[in-house]
Amino acid sequence: MESDKFKELTDFIKKIETAGGFNSLKPHQNISDLHKAELYFSGYNDLILTIIDIIKVCSSALHAMDDLESSPTAASVFNISEVLGIAIKLMPIEETKIIDDCYKLHIRLKESLESPEATEC
Repeated sequence: MESDKFKELTDFIKKIETAGGFNSLKPHQNISDLHKAELYFSGYNDLILTIIDIIKVCSSALHAMDDLESSPTAASVFNISEVLGIAIKLMPIEETKIIDDCYKLHIRLKESLESPEATEC
């Protein structure tokens, strides 16, 4: 009986050693004992919509906390805070500055096309 357990344990260890399935987490390049998981999006629109969905789910969870307070599956304030922290990290802040610049350029171009000088040409 113990030899069967030992064989099962040995087989399990061999599976772990040769497993190719541990692909979701990647070790951090500079910090030991820290790993990262990557997310993929089809573009900025997909990213922003995902962030909005995360915020909506957290908002719904916060509103439902009073009703589900005694439930073992209810989200805690800490859980919701952690998820909102992820949403903040996903927010493309640098890219929004580019969008602002594009908007300003759009306004300038629109104004120049609407100015009396542009219609004279």
